[in-house]
Amino acid sequence: MGIGALAIAGCGSKESVKAGEPGTGKPPAAVEAPANAPVLAVSTVQVQNADKTEAGVVTDIIRTELMKLGKWRVIDREHMDEALRGQVLALAGVSSDADAVHLGKLLNAQLMGIGTYGKFMEMPVVTFRIVEVETGLAKYAGTAQGKNIDALRKEIAKMVQGFAK
Repeated sequence: MGIGALAIAGCGSKESVKAGEPGTGKPPAAVEAPANAPVLAVSTVQVQNADKTEAGVVTDIIRTELMKLGKWRVIDREHMDEALRGQVLALAGVSSDADAVHLGKLLNAQLMGIGTYGKFMEMPVVTFRIVEVETGLAKYAGTAQGKNIDALRKEIAKMVQGFAK
């Protein structure tokens, strides 16, 4: 599955807003990171033999852990949704590196995070990689699994910490 019909109408502002900055009228676009840090957009992880709602939660955990590193300017989910809302976008799921590159370009991101969430023998498992938009090459990749969502959250944090090295 991949990106379907697209009509581009200028999305992906270079401007960023600090998370939680009151009175701006804008959703937080990125957590404070160095001004020259690459912009990272994180797509909702694809569901494999698991609950779609849980996949959304897992995506938010991954995004939060990436933001906490301060290594990238991470595009907030609401900002991504807002940028893509103006598009005619039939997005059946970003699951391939080629789809990630295409979506990253739409969002003016240098990096795109994609992954999967599923259950194997009833154990939650996440695979995640960060793809360089310009080249299409995966820069980071990892897997996390846990007996339950709390254990999985801790393993996701460890996986993301490994991306900082």
